[in-house]
Amino acid sequence: MSTESTQTPVKELTPEQLTKLQELLSAFNQSKLVLADTLLSQKDAMEKVEAHRLDFSTMEKSLIAEYGENVSINLQTGALTHK
Repeated sequence: MSTESTQTPVKELTPEQLTKLQELLSAFNQSKLVLADTLLSQKDAMEKVEAHRLDFSTMEKSLIAEYGENVSINLQTGALTHK
């Protein structure tokens, strides 16, 4: 059992010090939440990038199978030219 609750404080912070300390702790905790949200957003973005990369790779393989490896595609017009 803790003896902290039975001990009488020798001194107390001034109301200004207590308020400032509480504000700093609150700001610190808020910053940690913002950081956690940022990391979660980064993880989601990285997963989306990976999914797009896989989709691109799948399409690329399909186009290579259909048109061959030595073909360039104009992404504006869809025209195919041999390298």
